[in-house]
Parts: sequence; C-alpha cells; structure tokens
Amino acid sequence: MDLLKEIATKQIVVEVSGNIVHIGLLVTIGVDVIVLYNGKDFLYIPCNHIQKIYLKDDDTTDIRPFEGKLDKSLNENISFRKMLNSARGIFSEIHIANNRTIHGYIVSVMTNYVVFYSPVFKTVYVSLQHIKWFIPYHNQEAPYALSKEHFPIQPTKLTLARTFEEQLKKLKNQIVILDLGQDDNKIGQLKVIENNIVKLITARQTPSFVNLRHIKTIHLP
Repeated sequence: MDLLKEIATKQIVVEVSGNIVHIGLLVTIGVDVIVLYNGKDFLYIPCNHIQKIYLKDDDTTDIRPFEGKLDKSLNENISFRKMLNSARGIFSEIHIANNRTIHGYIVSVMTNYVVFYSPVFKTVYVSLQHIKWFIPYHNQEAPYALSKEHFPIQPTKLTLARTFEEQLKKLKNQIVILDLGQDDNKIGQLKVIENNIVKLITARQTPSFVNLRHIKTIHLP
C-alpha cells in the first residue's frame, strides 16, 4: 500500500466493484483497507473490492475537511479486521455485494465472517469477503430512531463457530434465508453442506444448490 502514500489526505475517486464510485479525502491507508471521508461519513473500504483509485481532477463537489486532524502517520498496522473489531457495538451500516445495505451493529468478528445484529433481519452472518465497505454512525444515533431496548446485548444464544461454513452447519435442518432473501431459491430448509455446495429445500419441496463461496449473508426468519 506504499504506492498510495503520495495521495494521502488528498481528494480522490475510488471505484468499487459493482460500478460504484466514491469521492472523498483519503484519510488513512492500512494493510488491506483505506479510510475515505466523503464530507459526511467515514467509509472503511477493503482493498479487495477496490477497482481503481485516482486523484479528483476538478473543483466540483469539493470535500470539506472533517473536524479533527487527518492521520498523516498512515498507520500501516491498521487492517480491515482490526477496524471491524474496533467497531463492535457501534451502530453502523454495512454494504454487501449486490448493493444491499444492513443497519445495526457488529457483534463479533470471526475468521471469515461477521456476526451483525439488525433490527430488521435480527442476527445476520455476513461473509467477510463480500463486505464492500462499512460506515460507523455519528454520535451513536440509532438505526430507524429506535430505542436501545431494540438492541439486545446478546442477540443470539447460538454458539459461534470459527468459520462461515462451520456456522452454516449449525443451522442444518432449519429454515434459512441466504443473501437477505432476494431470490426465492435461496430461502429454504438447509439440508446439506458439502464441497462448498449448500443444498436447500425450497417452499415447494424442490432442491436448490448454492455455491457457498458466493453466499453473502445468512439469517433465520
């Protein structure tokens, strides 16, 4: 990431997978993540989703510096995992592939997935490789203006496995929703996980086979 140091604290354009463009100040460069300030929020963007970065070459939509001092030290020890861990319990929004967003807070950060609590979807297991970026809320404002009673400290009693695959195995024979339920073929009873293939039985009792590596989220109804 040393190559990016020359544009640190400057206004840049970041193109993220999915034809998404962010404009802002490059605040910090980590091992596998950058922090961008867009004039309102701090975006923590993992490098594996970044397609292109270049300097903003015009004077339109200039970003005003945030209140505080830019981190010119560029802490190279910062990683996406460390930033997710530091955000545990803080209201945030997480953007995943297919331009879906969930709001709530990070409960735990495991080997290759995050446990996230959302007042809409409840406990969600999110694959780390599919998180495009996350944004911590300002001043702990709550999603949907809900009171703290809607955000339990221990949202699930299910013990956590080290990996995403092992966690899915704990949900066998239960009705599960993959990828937030956008596709009816990703809603059903989880029967088998084998060789990175997940077998579901859908509502009409037909089998559906989903590649585990492309599963972004899983939650229970």
